[in-house]
Amino acid sequence: MTQQERLLYLIEYLKNESIEWNGLEIPENETEQKRLLRSLMNIRSPKAISEKFLNIQDEYLKEKQKHKKIVSLAELSPVREGIYLWQRE
Repeated sequence: MTQQERLLYLIEYLKNESIEWNGLEIPENETEQKRLLRSLMNIRSPKAISEKFLNIQDEYLKEKQKHKKIVSLAELSPVREGIYLWQRE
């Protein structure tokens, strides 16, 4: 399954979980699709979800992580003692 297929599967699953979101149209633009997925994940009520969804979500997020740099605490400077601020470039 490609990353795009994972993205669409996750959106469809979440969209179909609720009658409220069932008629929601999926944007053509990948950036907008990612925004929609994030929105659906953020507004979803906590409840049981399928193992298949969790596996696909895990693969999707792992693939996204491969393309991002992980920032370690050693790379940050404290703003105040014990307080660090990180800002995306």
